[in-house]
Amino acid sequence: MGNRLDCEHLGNRDSRRIAKPAWVGARFLRHIRRPGAVLATMVAAAVSAGALYQAASTLWDRHRVAPPGRFVTVDGLRLHMLASGERRADGDPVVLLETGLGGMSSAWGWIQPEVARFAKVVSYDREGLGWSHADSAPPSAARHARTLHAMLEKAGLKPPYLLVGHSMGGLLIRVFHDLYPDEVHGVVLIDASHPDQRLRSRAIRDHMNSGFRILRAAPLLAGIGYVRISDFFASQAEGLPPLQLDQARMFLCSYSHLKTTDLEASNWDALCAEVRGTAPLGKKPLAVISAGEGARPGSAELQAELARLSSCSRHLVVKGADHVTLVTHRENALRVASEIRRLFQLTREPGGHVAPAPPHLQRSW
Repeated sequence: MGNRLDCEHLGNRDSRRIAKPAWVGARFLRHIRRPGAVLATMVAAAVSAGALYQAASTLWDRHRVAPPGRFVTVDGLRLHMLASGERRADGDPVVLLETGLGGMSSAWGWIQPEVARFAKVVSYDREGLGWSHADSAPPSAARHARTLHAMLEKAGLKPPYLLVGHSMGGLLIRVFHDLYPDEVHGVVLIDASHPDQRLRSRAIRDHMNSGFRILRAAPLLAGIGYVRISDFFASQAEGLPPLQLDQARMFLCSYSHLKTTDLEASNWDALCAEVRGTAPLGKKPLAVISAGEGARPGSAELQAELARLSSCSRHLVVKGADHVTLVTHRENALRVASEIRRLFQLTREPGGHVAPAPPHLQRSW
């Protein structure tokens, strides 16, 4: 009986509690009937769910995908570096791969294994990209080059070097060469950026400005899960081998990775100003490899100018390849690796690193 009375008492008490503030429910119902309020509630719920999904997925990614290389600490900064292949003779150059804007070591999924067949080859993640830790100092190409040089030294990868740069990576390796010219025996520019391209080509400027606007919003969109759910940047990695594709897609929806990518984009003009102050390559072997598809007006002239950085250069145009697929699609990547091999062999010929090839030769593949 006692239990029954207790239950009835609790039931009556709960009924009174609900009935007493009934006006609150009525106000809530009137509130949510307003379309704007309903929409705001739905958006807030979706954003919260997306942010939770992003946070959980990021933790899971870190658990399931281990960094393929090793970490080298430079001035307290942990940099992820992947080295493969062997140095077969004293004096053979180490091939250093530098990615474009927001790129990481996984971008070389086809090229690095191919180059490792004949050389020691290194890819890495720049500060704040991929598995590398972010640098709190203001971005600077010269500072980055010194950090990269220190990383190579600490890893026991002594000069000479053969520098390979894709897109914005072409600008960065020109600064590296300018600081350490005696340590660089050759350069390969893969559809590399020209420091004046935004100034001289309206089509390129409009395209880049549009991309930079997207990148400004990308960290926020990544933080609420939209970039991951929509696979917004997936095309940037399409065509890579399965392992590297998974790695790249993981970071292409990472808040921290995209935040650093936006920082690199914001520093574009300062980077180009640094590159304009660098010296040409003299007689060092230079290969300029350009995409045959998707080039915007003015691009061909700019690529031809890059070939004139050295008196011993060759300019190749890869038919059917665009700016991205030049490195992410296997058939194009193998052509790039073949040209890297040619330049590598030139640096090993008697007479030092002066190439006997005719200057500024252009041909199409």
